[in-house]
Amino acid sequence: MAWRAARSLLVLHQQLQAGAPRARPPGTGADEWGLIGDAAHDPTSDHSPHNFPGWGNQIVTAADFPNRPDLGLDAHRVLDDIRRSRDGRVKYGISNGQMFSSYAVSGYGAWTWRPYNPKNGDRHFTHGHLSVVGDARADGTQPWQTIGAGLGGGDEEDDDDMGASFGPINIEREGVTSLTIPPVQAGVADPRPAWLNFCNDTGQVYGLRVWYSTGNETFSPFPGTSNGQLALRSGQRWSGDIPAGTSCLSILRQAIDADGNVVAPTAEYRAYAGHLTCAIERGAVKR
Repeated sequence: MAWRAARSLLVLHQQLQAGAPRARPPGTGADEWGLIGDAAHDPTSDHSPHNFPGWGNQIVTAADFPNRPDLGLDAHRVLDDIRRSRDGRVKYGISNGQMFSSYAVSGYGAWTWRPYNPKNGDRHFTHGHLSVVGDARADGTQPWQTIGAGLGGGDEEDDDDMGASFGPINIEREGVTSLTIPPVQAGVADPRPAWLNFCNDTGQVYGLRVWYSTGNETFSPFPGTSNGQLALRSGQRWSGDIPAGTSCLSILRQAIDADGNVVAPTAEYRAYAGHLTCAIERGAVKR
């Protein structure tokens, strides 16, 4: 399965390159703007793709960027801006031999700089590192509170080209909820990506079966689900990339057992009968 980066990290790279245009490639090497690690990377690193139940699979949750104050990009200042903003997407940041995290660690409070002395000796003087949390919050595309915020990477958008969300869309209590949508990333007319969103506010676990079709006379399990099955805990939000070319979504309520597993309906285990909804989000068209 192909990996992807948490969307907030793509926003960070775009934003920093907009705020410090001399530091964007070729002013710096493309490899200095790292996301996925090489084969030598620790497989437990946030630079390695991981699966996150309820969010998605093969997602990278770390980004590097150059420390080049001479080109207008001071990595430590950027990370300190983010630290002071207390952004809920943050897991931790590293720069100039120091580290902070959004949680307390052995004598250091949350959001507090502390010494960083890794075993491999790389104390991150040449670059900054930001790791984000391993859930759907990390896909938030709001600007980071540091340089380049609001600049949008230098691209201009017309009002008609802004992203849009559609919903809430009711998920039928019985039978299949079939959603016909304009094909995702289908070409020049509408090249935008799109995401399918669920949030469980029912007070209990509920299950869904989610399939998609590109109009090729077949349906496939929606990416990020367990062979098309999805179990959501109360208060949990789930967001998944709608595959390119998708023109139809098929959603069916499923029964859940006491452990939150999707099962065949029985007298004991029934599909949730309350009010369930989903929403579809489309990205903006950049010109």
